[in-house]
Amino acid sequence: MRASDPIERYVRELRRELRGRRGARRRIVAEVRTHLLEAADAERASGADEHKAAEQALARFGSARDTARRFDGLASRRRTLLRRALAPSLAVIALSTLASATVWASRPGTRVPHVRHVLPTHKQAVRHPRESRLR
Repeated sequence: MRASDPIERYVRELRRELRGRRGARRRIVAEVRTHLLEAADAERASGADEHKAAEQALARFGSARDTARRFDGLASRRRTLLRRALAPSLAVIALSTLASATVWASRPGTRVPHVRHVLPTHKQAVRHPRESRLR
């Protein structure tokens, strides 16, 4: 049995357990595989045989399910932080825009360009019945 066999089984299990976007999962699996192979190489350099080196590297790394949960938890926390930062930022932008528009519109003599009156004036709204028949 080659040293990479237990590691490849671990990587396949990790791939099944991970949640999230495909690209992120692919990067995580590649990174974990690299770390495990390096750890197994370090164990072999200290005198362990191939199979024992791979098993020791896997034992130090933990189960694939626990590793996947840790990575999924990191992604979840990142999304939560992003939401928590994004909502107040959008609120500040909206309030700033509203405040600027209010100040700009409240200046004396300021006209809003290209805006027509939507509501009818008093004369247009109240017509005498005779006037409407004459037209």
